[in-house]
Amino acid sequence: MQDLVDRHWSVKIAICLLIIFAVGCIESLDRNQKTFVRDSLLGRAKEELSIVRSELEAAIVSDIYVANSLATLVAANPEFEFSGWDLIASSVLRKSNHIRVIGLAPDDVIAHIYPLEGNEKALGLDYRTIPSQWRTIRKAQEVQEIFIAGPVNLVQGGRGVIARVPIYEDPPYNRRYWGVCSVVIDLDSLFQNAGIEKFEHKYNLAMRGIDSKGSDGEHFYGDPKVYENAFATEQVYFPYGSWMIAASEKQDLLSHSPWYQVHAVRLIAYPMLFILVLSFSLVFRLYSTANRRSLQDSLTHLPNRRYFMYTIERQFEAAEKSGGKENFAILSIDLDKFKQINDTYGHAAGDKVLIATAERIKRTLRGSDVVARMGGDEFLVLLPRVTSSNDIDVINIALQKAICQSPVIYEQHLINIHVSVGYALYSDDFADLEAMIKLADSRMYQEKRRQSQRVNTY
Repeated sequence: MQDLVDRHWSVKIAICLLIIFAVGCIESLDRNQKTFVRDSLLGRAKEELSIVRSELEAAIVSDIYVANSLATLVAANPEFEFSGWDLIASSVLRKSNHIRVIGLAPDDVIAHIYPLEGNEKALGLDYRTIPSQWRTIRKAQEVQEIFIAGPVNLVQGGRGVIARVPIYEDPPYNRRYWGVCSVVIDLDSLFQNAGIEKFEHKYNLAMRGIDSKGSDGEHFYGDPKVYENAFATEQVYFPYGSWMIAASEKQDLLSHSPWYQVHAVRLIAYPMLFILVLSFSLVFRLYSTANRRSLQDSLTHLPNRRYFMYTIERQFEAAEKSGGKENFAILSIDLDKFKQINDTYGHAAGDKVLIATAERIKRTLRGSDVVARMGGDEFLVLLPRVTSSNDIDVINIALQKAICQSPVIYEQHLINIHVSVGYALYSDDFADLEAMIKLADSRMYQEKRRQSQRVNTY
Protein backbone atom coordinates (compact mmCIF):
# COMPACT_ATOMS: atom_id res chain seq x y z
CA MET A 1 0.00 0.00 0.00
CA GLN A 2 2.91 2.35 0.67
CA ASP A 3 3.90 2.17 -3.00
CA LEU A 4 0.40 3.27 -3.91
CA VAL A 5 0.56 6.15 -1.44
CA ASP A 6 3.98 7.20 -2.78
CA ARG A 7 2.61 7.05 -6.30
CA HIS A 8 -0.33 9.23 -5.29
CA TRP A 9 1.99 11.84 -3.82
CA SER A 10 4.17 11.77 -6.93
CA VAL A 11 1.14 12.36 -9.14
CA LYS A 12 -0.14 15.16 -6.88
CA ILE A 13 3.26 16.87 -6.96
CA ALA A 14 3.36 16.46 -10.75
CA ILE A 15 -0.11 18.00 -11.03
CA CYS A 16 0.91 20.94 -8.82
CA LEU A 17 4.04 21.53 -10.89
CA LEU A 18 1.99 21.26 -14.08
CA ILE A 19 -0.54 23.79 -12.74
CA ILE A 20 2.25 26.18 -11.74
CA PHE A 21 3.82 25.82 -15.19
CA ALA A 22 0.44 26.29 -16.90
CA VAL A 23 -0.33 29.38 -14.79
CA GLY A 24 3.09 30.79 -15.70
CA CYS A 25 2.40 30.18 -19.40
CA ILE A 26 -1.07 31.72 -19.14
CA GLU A 27 0.23 34.81 -17.37
CA SER A 28 3.01 35.13 -19.94
CA LEU A 29 0.48 34.86 -22.78
CA ASP A 30 -1.76 37.33 -20.94
CA ARG A 31 1.09 39.85 -20.72
CA ASN A 32 1.90 39.35 -24.39
CA GLN A 33 -1.73 39.70 -25.36
CA LYS A 34 -2.12 42.87 -23.29
CA THR A 35 1.04 44.25 -24.85
CA PHE A 36 -0.41 43.48 -28.28
CA VAL A 37 -3.73 45.16 -27.39
CA ARG A 38 -1.90 48.14 -25.86
CA ASP A 39 0.28 48.47 -28.97
CA SER A 40 -2.83 48.29 -31.15
CA LEU A 41 -4.54 50.97 -29.06
CA LEU A 42 -1.38 53.05 -29.11
CA GLY A 43 -1.27 52.78 -32.89
CA ARG A 44 -4.91 53.84 -33.03
CA ALA A 45 -4.20 56.76 -30.68
CA LYS A 46 -1.35 57.89 -32.91
CA GLU A 47 -3.67 57.71 -35.91
CA GLU A 48 -6.23 59.81 -34.03
CA LEU A 49 -3.56 62.37 -33.17
CA SER A 50 -2.47 62.43 -36.81
CA ILE A 51 -6.09 63.06 -37.83
CA VAL A 52 -6.33 65.92 -35.32
CA ARG A 53 -3.13 67.35 -36.72
CA SER A 54 -4.32 67.11 -40.32
CA GLU A 55 -7.75 68.58 -39.46
CA LEU A 56 -6.11 71.46 -37.60
CA GLU A 57 -3.66 72.05 -40.39
CA ALA A 58 -6.33 71.88 -43.08
CA ALA A 59 -8.68 74.24 -41.20
CA ILE A 60 -6.00 76.90 -40.68
CA VAL A 61 -4.63 76.65 -44.22
CA SER A 62 -8.17 76.76 -45.66
CA ASP A 63 -8.99 79.99 -43.82
CA ILE A 64 -5.73 81.77 -44.55
CA TYR A 65 -5.95 80.95 -48.23
CA VAL A 66 -9.47 82.36 -48.33
CA ALA A 67 -8.01 85.50 -46.83
CA ASN A 68 -5.13 85.30 -49.29
CA SER A 69 -7.64 85.82 -52.13
CA LEU A 70 -8.22 89.30 -50.73
CA ALA A 71 -4.50 89.95 -50.70
CA THR A 72 -4.30 88.76 -54.31
CA LEU A 73 -7.08 91.17 -55.27
CA VAL A 74 -5.21 94.07 -53.72
CA ALA A 75 -1.89 93.03 -55.24
CA ALA A 76 -3.47 92.87 -58.69
CA ASN A 77 -4.98 96.35 -58.34
CA PRO A 78 -3.08 98.46 -55.75
CA GLU A 79 -5.12 101.57 -56.63
CA PHE A 80 -8.39 99.67 -56.03
CA GLU A 81 -11.08 101.76 -54.38
CA PHE A 82 -12.50 100.06 -51.31
CA SER A 83 -15.95 101.53 -51.55
CA GLY A 84 -17.31 97.98 -51.47
CA TRP A 85 -15.06 96.86 -48.61
CA ASP A 86 -17.85 95.57 -46.40
CA LEU A 87 -19.24 93.46 -49.22
CA ILE A 88 -15.82 92.02 -50.09
CA ALA A 89 -14.84 91.31 -46.46
CA SER A 90 -18.21 89.75 -45.57
CA SER A 91 -17.84 87.48 -48.59
CA VAL A 92 -14.43 86.34 -47.30
CA LEU A 93 -15.89 85.65 -43.83
CA ARG A 94 -18.73 83.59 -45.29
CA LYS A 95 -16.31 81.42 -47.22
CA SER A 96 -14.16 80.85 -44.14
CA ASN A 97 -15.03 78.79 -41.07
CA HIS A 98 -13.15 80.43 -38.24
CA ILE A 99 -12.15 83.96 -39.31
CA ARG A 100 -13.52 86.62 -36.94
CA VAL A 101 -11.82 89.84 -38.10
CA ILE A 102 -10.12 90.97 -41.33
CA GLY A 103 -7.94 94.07 -41.52
CA LEU A 104 -6.04 95.77 -44.36
CA ALA A 105 -3.06 97.98 -43.50
CA PRO A 106 -1.47 99.85 -46.44
CA ASP A 107 2.04 100.84 -45.36
CA ASP A 108 1.34 98.93 -42.13
CA VAL A 109 -1.38 101.32 -40.98
CA ILE A 110 -4.85 99.83 -40.57
CA ALA A 111 -7.17 101.50 -43.09
CA HIS A 112 -9.94 98.93 -43.41
CA ILE A 113 -11.36 96.48 -40.87
CA TYR A 114 -14.33 94.12 -40.86
CA PRO A 115 -16.50 93.90 -38.94
CA LEU A 116 -16.13 97.51 -37.89
CA GLU A 117 -18.41 97.21 -34.87
CA GLY A 118 -16.30 96.75 -31.77
CA ASN A 119 -13.08 97.36 -33.71
CA GLU A 120 -13.40 101.10 -34.36
CA LYS A 121 -10.32 101.90 -32.25
CA ALA A 122 -8.17 99.79 -34.52
CA LEU A 123 -8.65 102.10 -37.53
CA GLY A 124 -5.56 104.21 -38.09
CA LEU A 125 -3.41 101.96 -35.89
CA ASP A 126 0.22 102.00 -37.02
CA TYR A 127 1.65 98.53 -36.43
CA ARG A 128 5.13 100.00 -36.13
CA THR A 129 4.13 101.61 -32.85
CA ILE A 130 3.24 98.24 -31.26
CA PRO A 131 6.41 96.10 -30.95
CA SER A 132 4.60 92.80 -30.26
CA GLN A 133 2.61 93.10 -33.51
CA TRP A 134 5.27 94.81 -35.58
CA ARG A 135 7.63 91.94 -34.89
CA THR A 136 5.29 89.41 -36.53
CA ILE A 137 4.62 91.69 -39.48
CA ARG A 138 8.35 92.17 -40.03
CA LYS A 139 8.68 88.36 -39.96
CA ALA A 140 6.00 88.04 -42.66
CA GLN A 141 7.84 90.66 -44.76
CA GLU A 142 11.12 88.87 -44.22
CA VAL A 143 9.87 85.41 -45.30
CA GLN A 144 7.51 86.93 -47.95
CA GLU A 145 4.99 84.32 -46.94
CA ILE A 146 1.86 84.02 -44.84
CA PHE A 147 2.97 84.02 -41.21
CA ILE A 148 0.86 82.67 -38.32
CA ALA A 149 1.29 84.76 -35.18
CA GLY A 150 0.06 83.84 -31.73
CA PRO A 151 -2.06 82.42 -30.23
CA VAL A 152 -2.99 85.63 -28.43
CA ASN A 153 -5.80 86.75 -26.13
CA LEU A 154 -8.38 88.65 -28.14
CA VAL A 155 -9.89 91.96 -27.05
CA GLN A 156 -13.31 90.58 -28.01
CA GLY A 157 -12.73 87.61 -25.69
CA GLY A 158 -11.29 84.15 -26.23
CA ARG A 159 -8.09 83.34 -28.01
CA GLY A 160 -7.08 83.49 -31.61
CA VAL A 161 -4.23 83.31 -34.06
CA ILE A 162 -3.41 86.08 -36.50
CA ALA A 163 -2.44 85.29 -40.05
CA ARG A 164 -0.18 88.04 -41.42
CA VAL A 165 -0.40 88.11 -45.23
CA PRO A 166 2.24 90.42 -46.75
CA ILE A 167 0.99 92.13 -49.96
CA TYR A 168 3.37 93.09 -52.77
CA GLU A 169 2.54 95.09 -55.88
CA ASP A 170 4.93 93.11 -58.08
CA PRO A 171 4.51 89.36 -57.40
CA PRO A 172 6.39 87.12 -57.71
CA TYR A 173 9.39 89.49 -57.39
CA ASN A 174 8.02 91.05 -54.23
CA ARG A 175 10.13 94.18 -54.35
CA ARG A 176 7.41 96.77 -53.87
CA TYR A 177 5.72 96.26 -50.51
CA TRP A 178 2.12 97.51 -50.34
CA GLY A 179 1.14 96.57 -46.82
CA VAL A 180 -0.30 93.70 -44.84
CA CYS A 181 -3.60 91.85 -44.53
CA SER A 182 -4.24 90.58 -41.00
CA VAL A 183 -6.77 87.82 -40.40
CA VAL A 184 -7.88 86.89 -36.86
CA ILE A 185 -8.84 83.20 -36.59
CA ASP A 186 -10.90 82.01 -33.59
CA LEU A 187 -8.78 79.40 -31.80
CA ASP A 188 -11.61 77.79 -29.81
CA SER A 189 -13.72 77.32 -32.93
CA LEU A 190 -10.68 76.02 -34.78
CA PHE A 191 -9.91 73.43 -32.06
CA GLN A 192 -13.53 72.30 -31.85
CA ASN A 193 -13.67 71.79 -35.60
CA ALA A 194 -10.42 69.81 -35.56
CA GLY A 195 -11.84 67.36 -32.96
CA ILE A 196 -9.50 68.32 -30.13
CA GLU A 197 -12.25 68.30 -27.51
CA LYS A 198 -13.26 64.77 -28.48
CA PHE A 199 -9.61 63.66 -28.51
CA GLU A 200 -9.09 65.03 -24.99
CA HIS A 201 -11.83 62.80 -23.60
CA LYS A 202 -9.37 59.91 -23.89
CA TYR A 203 -5.91 61.47 -23.98
CA ASN A 204 -3.95 64.45 -22.69
CA LEU A 205 -3.00 67.02 -25.34
CA ALA A 206 -0.53 69.87 -25.32
CA MET A 207 0.74 72.34 -27.92
CA ARG A 208 3.74 74.58 -28.26
CA GLY A 209 5.16 76.84 -30.92
CA ILE A 210 3.89 80.40 -30.36
CA ASP A 211 4.50 82.49 -33.50
CA SER A 212 5.03 79.31 -35.57
CA LYS A 213 8.28 78.36 -33.85
CA GLY A 214 7.44 74.66 -33.69
CA SER A 215 9.05 72.52 -31.00
CA ASP A 216 11.31 75.46 -30.03
CA GLY A 217 8.38 77.74 -29.35
CA GLU A 218 6.64 78.46 -26.08
CA HIS A 219 3.89 76.28 -24.69
CA PHE A 220 0.36 77.63 -25.21
CA TYR A 221 -2.13 74.80 -24.69
CA GLY A 222 -2.65 71.91 -22.27
CA ASP A 223 -0.40 70.62 -19.51
CA PRO A 224 3.36 71.03 -20.12
CA LYS A 225 3.98 67.64 -18.47
CA VAL A 226 2.42 65.99 -21.52
CA TYR A 227 5.66 66.50 -23.46
CA GLU A 228 7.58 64.41 -20.91
CA ASN A 229 5.19 61.44 -21.13
CA ALA A 230 4.09 61.80 -24.75
CA PHE A 231 3.44 58.60 -26.70
CA ALA A 232 3.38 60.61 -29.96
CA THR A 233 4.05 64.08 -31.33
CA GLU A 234 2.97 65.73 -34.57
CA GLN A 235 3.89 68.93 -36.41
CA VAL A 236 1.13 71.23 -37.67
CA TYR A 237 2.74 72.86 -40.69
CA PHE A 238 1.86 76.32 -41.99
CA PRO A 239 3.09 78.09 -45.13
CA TYR A 240 5.93 79.16 -42.86
CA GLY A 241 6.68 77.57 -39.49
CA SER A 242 4.68 75.08 -37.45
CA TRP A 243 3.20 74.06 -34.10
CA MET A 244 4.09 70.93 -32.22
CA ILE A 245 1.28 68.90 -30.66
CA ALA A 246 1.90 66.08 -28.20
CA ALA A 247 -0.36 63.45 -26.65
CA SER A 248 0.03 61.30 -23.53
CA GLU A 249 -2.09 58.70 -21.78
CA LYS A 250 -4.81 60.09 -19.51
CA GLN A 251 -5.23 56.58 -18.10
CA ASP A 252 -4.01 53.14 -19.04
CA LEU A 253 -4.71 52.62 -22.73
CA LEU A 254 -6.24 49.24 -21.89
CA SER A 255 -9.12 51.03 -20.18
CA HIS A 256 -10.27 52.14 -23.64
CA SER A 257 -10.83 48.52 -24.64
CA PRO A 258 -13.63 46.19 -23.41
CA TRP A 259 -12.60 44.25 -20.30
CA TYR A 260 -13.31 40.89 -21.94
CA GLN A 261 -10.96 41.76 -24.77
CA VAL A 262 -8.20 42.85 -22.39
CA HIS A 263 -8.48 39.66 -20.31
CA ALA A 264 -9.31 37.32 -23.21
CA VAL A 265 -6.39 34.97 -22.50
CA ARG A 266 -7.32 34.51 -18.85
CA LEU A 267 -11.03 34.18 -19.62
CA ILE A 268 -10.31 31.36 -22.05
CA ALA A 269 -7.20 29.72 -20.58
CA TYR A 270 -8.12 29.44 -16.89
CA PRO A 271 -11.49 27.71 -17.48
CA MET A 272 -9.73 25.35 -19.89
CA LEU A 273 -7.01 24.69 -17.30
CA PHE A 274 -9.67 24.09 -14.63
CA ILE A 275 -11.53 21.65 -16.90
CA LEU A 276 -8.30 19.83 -17.78
CA VAL A 277 -7.20 19.57 -14.15
CA LEU A 278 -10.68 18.47 -13.09
CA SER A 279 -10.81 15.89 -15.87
CA PHE A 280 -7.35 14.59 -15.04
CA SER A 281 -8.21 14.46 -11.34
CA LEU A 282 -11.37 12.50 -12.03
CA VAL A 283 -9.53 10.08 -14.31
CA PHE A 284 -6.72 9.66 -11.77
CA ARG A 285 -9.24 9.19 -8.98
CA LEU A 286 -11.01 6.49 -10.97
CA TYR A 287 -7.65 4.89 -11.77
CA SER A 288 -6.56 5.08 -8.13
CA THR A 289 -9.84 3.59 -6.97
CA ALA A 290 -9.58 0.78 -9.48
CA ASN A 291 -5.93 0.21 -8.62
CA ARG A 292 -6.64 0.26 -4.90
CA ARG A 293 -9.48 -2.21 -5.35
CA SER A 294 -7.19 -4.46 -7.34
CA LEU A 295 -4.80 -4.48 -4.36
CA GLN A 296 -7.33 -4.44 -1.53
CA ASP A 297 -9.83 -6.88 -0.16
CA SER A 298 -13.26 -5.29 -0.55
CA LEU A 299 -14.68 -6.82 2.65
CA THR A 300 -11.97 -6.31 5.25
CA HIS A 301 -10.08 -3.51 3.44
CA LEU A 302 -6.89 -5.45 4.05
CA PRO A 303 -4.32 -5.90 1.27
CA ASN A 304 -5.32 -8.79 -0.97
CA ARG A 305 -3.29 -11.72 -2.28
CA ARG A 306 -1.91 -9.74 -5.22
CA TYR A 307 -0.49 -6.97 -3.06
CA PHE A 308 0.81 -9.38 -0.40
CA MET A 309 2.63 -11.55 -2.93
CA TYR A 310 4.25 -8.49 -4.51
CA THR A 311 5.42 -7.26 -1.08
CA ILE A 312 6.68 -10.57 0.20
CA GLU A 313 8.56 -11.27 -3.03
CA ARG A 314 10.49 -8.02 -2.51
CA GLN A 315 11.15 -9.06 1.09
CA PHE A 316 12.36 -12.53 0.04
CA GLU A 317 14.71 -11.06 -2.58
CA ALA A 318 16.11 -8.60 -0.06
CA ALA A 319 16.73 -11.40 2.44
CA GLU A 320 18.53 -13.46 -0.21
CA LYS A 321 20.79 -10.55 -1.16
CA SER A 322 21.58 -9.74 2.47
CA GLY A 323 22.91 -13.22 3.14
CA GLY A 324 20.43 -13.89 5.92
CA LYS A 325 20.75 -10.50 7.64
CA GLU A 326 17.29 -9.39 6.58
CA ASN A 327 15.33 -12.17 8.31
CA PHE A 328 11.57 -12.26 8.34
CA ALA A 329 8.74 -14.66 9.09
CA ILE A 330 5.37 -15.59 7.63
CA LEU A 331 2.26 -16.40 9.64
CA SER A 332 -0.58 -18.37 8.07
CA ILE A 333 -3.84 -17.79 9.97
CA ASP A 334 -7.03 -19.71 9.30
CA LEU A 335 -10.39 -19.51 11.09
CA ASP A 336 -11.57 -22.82 12.58
CA LYS A 337 -15.01 -24.09 11.65
CA PHE A 338 -15.78 -20.97 9.57
CA LYS A 339 -18.11 -22.95 7.30
CA GLN A 340 -20.15 -23.92 10.35
CA ILE A 341 -20.54 -20.25 11.31
CA ASN A 342 -21.85 -19.46 7.82
CA ASP A 343 -24.22 -22.40 7.89
CA THR A 344 -25.51 -21.62 11.37
CA TYR A 345 -25.82 -17.84 11.38
CA GLY A 346 -25.67 -16.93 7.69
CA HIS A 347 -23.10 -15.32 5.43
CA ALA A 348 -23.68 -11.88 6.94
CA ALA A 349 -22.49 -13.25 10.28
CA GLY A 350 -19.51 -14.84 8.54
CA ASP A 351 -18.61 -11.50 6.96
CA LYS A 352 -18.77 -9.79 10.34
CA VAL A 353 -16.49 -12.46 11.82
CA LEU A 354 -13.96 -11.92 9.01
CA ILE A 355 -14.06 -8.13 9.51
CA ALA A 356 -13.62 -8.48 13.28
CA THR A 357 -10.74 -10.92 12.80
CA ALA A 358 -9.00 -8.54 10.40
CA GLU A 359 -9.36 -5.61 12.80
CA ARG A 360 -8.04 -7.62 15.75
CA ILE A 361 -5.03 -8.82 13.78
CA LYS A 362 -4.20 -5.27 12.65
CA ARG A 363 -4.47 -3.94 16.21
CA THR A 364 -2.07 -6.57 17.48
CA LEU A 365 0.65 -6.32 14.83
CA ARG A 366 3.43 -3.76 14.58
CA GLY A 367 3.31 -0.88 12.11
CA SER A 368 5.91 -2.55 9.90
CA ASP A 369 4.00 -5.85 9.73
CA VAL A 370 1.74 -6.61 6.78
CA VAL A 371 -1.46 -8.64 7.01
CA ALA A 372 -3.49 -9.70 3.99
CA ARG A 373 -6.61 -11.68 3.36
CA MET A 374 -5.66 -14.37 0.89
CA GLY A 375 -9.23 -15.55 0.31
CA GLY A 376 -12.05 -17.14 2.26
CA ASP A 377 -11.06 -17.34 5.92
CA GLU A 378 -7.29 -17.44 5.31
CA PHE A 379 -4.93 -14.62 6.32
CA LEU A 380 -1.17 -14.26 5.80
CA VAL A 381 1.08 -12.06 7.88
CA LEU A 382 4.55 -10.77 6.98
CA LEU A 383 6.74 -10.13 10.03
CA PRO A 384 9.93 -8.24 9.08
CA ARG A 385 12.99 -8.26 11.39
CA VAL A 386 12.00 -11.49 13.18
CA THR A 387 15.02 -13.69 13.83
CA SER A 388 13.84 -16.55 16.06
CA SER A 389 10.90 -18.85 16.69
CA ASN A 390 10.64 -17.43 20.23
CA ASP A 391 9.72 -14.04 18.74
CA ILE A 392 7.08 -15.75 16.62
CA ASP A 393 5.64 -17.50 19.66
CA VAL A 394 5.25 -14.19 21.47
CA ILE A 395 3.42 -12.72 18.49
CA ASN A 396 1.32 -15.86 18.07
CA ILE A 397 0.19 -15.77 21.69
CA ALA A 398 -0.76 -12.10 21.35
CA LEU A 399 -2.73 -12.82 18.19
CA GLN A 400 -4.55 -15.77 19.72
CA LYS A 401 -5.51 -13.68 22.71
CA ALA A 402 -6.69 -10.71 20.61
CA ILE A 403 -8.70 -12.83 18.17
CA CYS A 404 -10.21 -15.51 20.38
CA GLN A 405 -10.68 -13.89 23.79
CA SER A 406 -13.87 -11.98 22.94
CA PRO A 407 -16.78 -13.39 20.95
CA VAL A 408 -18.23 -11.52 17.98
CA ILE A 409 -21.72 -10.17 18.61
CA TYR A 410 -24.11 -10.76 15.75
CA GLU A 411 -27.71 -9.77 16.39
CA GLN A 412 -28.49 -11.62 19.66
CA HIS A 413 -25.79 -14.25 19.15
CA LEU A 414 -22.29 -14.49 20.61
CA ILE A 415 -20.00 -16.15 18.10
CA ASN A 416 -16.75 -17.52 19.49
CA ILE A 417 -13.74 -17.44 17.19
CA HIS A 418 -10.87 -19.91 17.07
CA VAL A 419 -7.90 -19.74 14.71
CA SER A 420 -5.07 -22.00 13.72
CA VAL A 421 -1.69 -20.36 13.09
CA GLY A 422 1.29 -21.73 11.26
CA TYR A 423 4.60 -20.02 10.62
CA ALA A 424 7.77 -20.12 8.54
CA LEU A 425 11.01 -18.33 9.47
CA TYR A 426 13.27 -17.38 6.60
CA SER A 427 16.50 -19.31 6.08
CA ASP A 428 18.86 -19.96 3.18
CA ASP A 429 17.43 -23.47 2.94
CA PHE A 430 14.30 -22.27 1.14
CA ALA A 431 14.64 -22.70 -2.60
CA ASP A 432 12.00 -20.06 -3.23
CA LEU A 433 9.18 -18.10 -1.64
CA GLU A 434 6.62 -20.75 -2.56
CA ALA A 435 8.39 -23.28 -0.40
CA MET A 436 8.36 -20.92 2.57
CA ILE A 437 4.61 -20.22 2.22
CA LYS A 438 3.94 -23.94 1.81
CA LEU A 439 5.75 -24.62 5.10
CA ALA A 440 3.67 -21.98 6.91
CA ASP A 441 0.46 -23.45 5.48
CA SER A 442 1.56 -26.97 6.42
CA ARG A 443 2.19 -25.98 10.03
CA MET A 444 -1.14 -24.13 10.11
CA TYR A 445 -2.98 -27.29 8.98
CA GLN A 446 -1.04 -29.35 11.52
CA GLU A 447 -2.22 -26.93 14.21
CA LYS A 448 -5.78 -27.16 12.89
CA ARG A 449 -5.67 -31.00 13.11
CA ARG A 450 -4.31 -30.85 16.65
CA GLN A 451 -7.12 -28.45 17.61
CA SER A 452 -9.68 -30.79 16.04
CA GLN A 453 -8.23 -33.88 17.80
CA ARG A 454 -8.20 -32.02 21.11
CA VAL A 455 -11.88 -31.11 20.75
CA ASN A 456 -12.81 -34.67 19.77
CA THR A 457 -10.88 -36.07 22.73
CA TYR A 458 -12.86 -33.85 25.10
